Amino acid sequence: MNELNKGSVVFKHCPEDFIVEEIWDNEICEISESSKDLENAKIDFGKLDIEDRRAFLTCDLEKINIDHFTLMSILAKELHNFPHELGWAGTKDKCAWTCQKISIFNAKIERIRNFSFSEIKLKNFKWIKHKIKVGDLTANRFKIILRDVDIDAIKILNKVRHSEYIPNFFGMQRFGSLRQENVRIGILILKQKFKEAVFEYLMAYGDDEDIETIKAKRKFKTEKNLISAKEYFPKNLRIECAMLNYLVENPDDWIGALLKIGEKTLLIMCQAVQSKLFNDILQQSIDEKGISPNSTISLLGYNSSFSLGRIGGIEKEVLESYNLELKDFKVFALPFLSLNCSTRNAFFKVEKIETDTENDELFEGSKKIILKFELESGSYATTFLENFFEFR
Repeated sequence: MNELNKGSVVFKHCPEDFIVEEIWDNEICEISESSKDLENAKIDFGKLDIEDRRAFLTCDLEKINIDHFTLMSILAKELHNFPHELGWAGTKDKCAWTCQKISIFNAKIERIRNFSFSEIKLKNFKWIKHKIKVGDLTANRFKIILRDVDIDAIKILNKVRHSEYIPNFFGMQRFGSLRQENVRIGILILKQKFKEAVFEYLMAYGDDEDIETIKAKRKFKTEKNLISAKEYFPKNLRIECAMLNYLVENPDDWIGALLKIGEKTLLIMCQAVQSKLFNDILQQSIDEKGISPNSTISLLGYNSSFSLGRIGGIEKEVLESYNLELKDFKVFALPFLSLNCSTRNAFFKVEKIETDTENDELFEGSKKIILKFELESGSYATTFLENFFEFR
């Protein structure tokens, strides 16, 4: 759709305007009736037989307005688990109200029973045999409110309802919903510039973070002194503080410091590079009108072969634009970060679309649009909406 024909809307005015619920086969991780139910929610194990232990405990995790990696850091600390012992099927947006399944290895029941955090609720506990892994879910169900909409936004709702093939770009949360640092750090790791990756993590911050965090990160960016940073970094930056403490005791062990981030998070950072390359290859292929609705695009890895024809040429050009080679995806120093090649659909379809308009209670004299729909695992709601609306 031409950019000029998009409707102007206020997007994610508050977390309650972006609701996401995971679908697992025919089971839905449903959010609570009110966001107030997340305030100091009490743990209820329900019919769970606490004595009938298995390797993994699963539960529905409901959160509101909290970054995915901050969330996992909190859980690991409060539940006395290592980060890699927590499993999830997909990352969720920060400014959102979401419910998803997670798994906990070697669950400590009393720590879970006493868990309380104002923006997080754990519920619907079950024992399972296997860890939940990225992509395990079936789909996501969305309810999204677009506010203060202009007349163009309402006019194109019919096109939204009858949308067919949408370019299957990875959404921004893939690249770090709070700080957008995943690709930068991922490239440094793939190039095995581990010291630079550590410093990039310690310096990265988001515009929406608290002023104390921003000041500390800016100061470190200027001084780059690990010993003094240990004294002034806010204690709530748990991972950064753990990295600094480790480096003071183990100077120049950059790999050891990176591992404080957690293996799964490091892997996501490297996968973010694959995702960015995919987005760029797809965009250039669309611009050149060289791709069909049923096409697939490569997620480049160390064992990739470039595609035939013009698509292969685009793959090479995009890879070179990031100063990367296929061999870089084999990380010998950290083998678990090595990335195989795979493919991803170039386009996706949106299922069960419902639209409605009402008076906007938050923007006097304006209308709001309410959208409900489902997307298969791996596709992004923001990618869908950006085809029709200009966010402000």
